[in-house]
Amino acid sequence: MHCRWLFVALTLLSISCAHSKRGAEAELPKYEHVFQKPLAEALAATRQLMEERGHVFEDTEDPTQLVTTWSEPDRAGSRNTTYTRYLVTGIAVAPRQSVVRIFRMTQQTTGNDVEWKKLWWKMYLERREQRAQPFVQDVDFSIDDADTKRLSMLRGVQHGIRDMDLEQALTLRLESAPSVEVLAGNAVEDKRPAPVRAPGFYLERWKEEAPAEGPCTTPVRGLPELLHPGLTLLIGEQLGSNEVPDVVGHVVCQAAQTGLAVVLGLSLPDTEQARVNAYLASPGAPADQDALLEGRFWTRTYQDGRSSRAVLDLIDRMRALRTAGLRVTVVAYDTDVINGSERDAAQARVWTKRRAAKPDEVQVVLAGNTHTRMEKGTQWDPAFTPMAHLMKEDRSLVVLDMSYAQGTRWGCDLDRDSKLVCGIVGATPAPAVAARPGLSPYIQMRETSATEGLQGLLYVGKLTASLPALLGPRAEPPKDPRQAPRTPGRDQPLPGVF
Repeated sequence: MHCRWLFVALTLLSISCAHSKRGAEAELPKYEHVFQKPLAEALAATRQLMEERGHVFEDTEDPTQLVTTWSEPDRAGSRNTTYTRYLVTGIAVAPRQSVVRIFRMTQQTTGNDVEWKKLWWKMYLERREQRAQPFVQDVDFSIDDADTKRLSMLRGVQHGIRDMDLEQALTLRLESAPSVEVLAGNAVEDKRPAPVRAPGFYLERWKEEAPAEGPCTTPVRGLPELLHPGLTLLIGEQLGSNEVPDVVGHVVCQAAQTGLAVVLGLSLPDTEQARVNAYLASPGAPADQDALLEGRFWTRTYQDGRSSRAVLDLIDRMRALRTAGLRVTVVAYDTDVINGSERDAAQARVWTKRRAAKPDEVQVVLAGNTHTRMEKGTQWDPAFTPMAHLMKEDRSLVVLDMSYAQGTRWGCDLDRDSKLVCGIVGATPAPAVAARPGLSPYIQMRETSATEGLQGLLYVGKLTASLPALLGPRAEPPKDPRQAPRTPGRDQPLPGVF
């Protein structure tokens, strides 16, 4: 019976969309959004989201579809009553790519069911309806009120439109969560893969001559107004993109070019500091890159975005700035032996102690955006105290959240079986940090209270995924599938999506 209901819903939906094109066409997306998630996980998140909003699902035989029960009308007893239900359809584009469409179905009923059972001409119409709608197998005019309501509802016209608000809420749930950081001890290690060292693997900046116009070629608008000796710039990011390390490199270069001493803080375990120092003092040749990547941080089985190719390139860029004579250094300020608030407290101590020792140094600290929150507490730990909250007494502290356009990144997450999975994931900004692509980097300050400190946005552009450093440039992400045109037919393939 449920399959027949879905067949009729889809059929009537296509008819309704054709008749109501003017009202619904503006709400339809120009391009389908492709989640970097298996279809089963995307549908499970959809079910959870809608159940939290009070919707109840019926059983379906098709695992790629979800359907809710009809909602009760706001005004019972009305002769003309509107009922609502939701139809969710999923498309598996690839093993880890999927499309989810959420349709809001409305059903208009007419007439009074008590009268309807007594009038012979309505019985005649119902017999005609039985022949026209094959999923109604038998019509018994002595049935109870519940069945009468169901049959009368089928007599009205059904309309269906894409619920773009629900789809946007689903996108934010799947693609705006804080980045998962994999620490030693919180993941079961598998056998490590053999590192790849083909000639094309290595960065080649060490071969290049310094540009005639200087090392800093891309200015960050809004940064000069913030720069002063003793500035602490805390930048929160979604891990695993090419764009954030690139723009942070521009920030460090622009600050150092003014003559200020600048330290770049990276969320690497402090056990990597000796290798980082050796690399900064080296020519950056292939053998030097091999030595830097020998640390356990770079060879972990589960690689989050902190050990990406873009971060490796950022370290190499700092080496090149030092070679050009700029006062730049790098500090690995993280730890992989403690978790939660204790970890953030240890991170904050690194910077408060360094500030006391070097009061005029500019600190540019890159961290996952959970650590750069000014207020206490998270959804999973109300008592969590972030690094930024512990540093807010620093009057020179400026916290910047990442502003970006929708794209992809490399990240880790738990699947439905609570197994850690790392790969390319979608990155959708919340409205507060969303921006259109194609703009040059800039800083925009926010209006905040005196207790919140200085806060703003650092725009980095449309995100693209940066894979783990050990995979090298030969394992580039596939072409961004989000530009697949919307297709009118459910059974037609999505061009350009794989």
